Amino acid sequence: MAGATVAQTPDKRKRTRSPAYPFINLETALGRAKQFYDKEQRNAANVSVAMTHWGYTNDSSNGAQTIAALTSYGLLGGEGMGNQRKVRLTQNALRILLDARPDSKERADLIKQAALSPKIHQQLWEKWSTALPSDAQLRHTLLFDWPVPFNDKAVDGFIREYRDTISFAKLTESDKVGSEVEDKGGQNGAKRPLQVGDWVQWSPKGIDQFQEPKQITSVSHEGTYGFVDGSGTGLPIGELTVQPKPATVSESRTREVVTLRSPEKQTIMRQDIFSLTEGTVTIQWPTPLSSESIQDLKDWLKIVERKITRSTSEAPKDEGKARMGC
Repeated sequence: MAGATVAQTPDKRKRTRSPAYPFINLETALGRAKQFYDKEQRNAANVSVAMTHWGYTNDSSNGAQTIAALTSYGLLGGEGMGNQRKVRLTQNALRILLDARPDSKERADLIKQAALSPKIHQQLWEKWSTALPSDAQLRHTLLFDWPVPFNDKAVDGFIREYRDTISFAKLTESDKVGSEVEDKGGQNGAKRPLQVGDWVQWSPKGIDQFQEPKQITSVSHEGTYGFVDGSGTGLPIGELTVQPKPATVSESRTREVVTLRSPEKQTIMRQDIFSLTEGTVTIQWPTPLSSESIQDLKDWLKIVERKITRSTSEAPKDEGKARMGC
């Protein structure tokens, strides 16, 4: 038709997004952690400040990727959101950086643990361990056969990073991955789930939440939540990873926790939230409860009921007095 124009449809090709992987290898990440420590020691720093320690501006994509890499290795933990977000070195990072003992096995083990902390590293290690295929075959697998395929522009950089990291960490076939613990009493090196007495770090979305590892005091009956010393809130087992026992904790303290909170005597905190027009009511209680404790709880709830009724009936009177200037 005369005078008509045909709209050109842009050629929008969907870009393959690679699985998350560290921007830098572990040796470089530890160097960045040391730079952070030289400036901040054990203190937290705003994300924009942390980036300047590595020579980046606060809007640098390389700076953000560096923070993500250190976080994925378990070297950096975060707190806060948005412009208020801060980061600090984890206890594992400090133990690696400050352990000056020659041939320290603890330091070597922590480096291995850091190397296998990124999820993609775990997956490759579980599949091939030390028997990696050639770069060409590994590239082909990651591009075409991996559950979430890599982008062809990123895959070569990842392969270099992964090889450099496992070489630096001196990983061997006997090194294991994940939040399971070798069961010394099991057969053929069997693994067992996390259990009471284990020291763990809680890392939702890869961000460490504890300044130093905490000990599991109980596990939910279905095995999906773990409870740590000093908290009544269950933490998802999948977000907990085994850590070395803190050097500040004595063996007697460890035995005390395990004895008091053994699986046979575990106490689990239950919670119920009830929604009302005015807001929500939350109640928590430990279980199991003795019959005496149940009766005490019933008596206490009656007292709470009287307090609630009294406060509700008194509210209009107080408001009336305020209107009259009393």
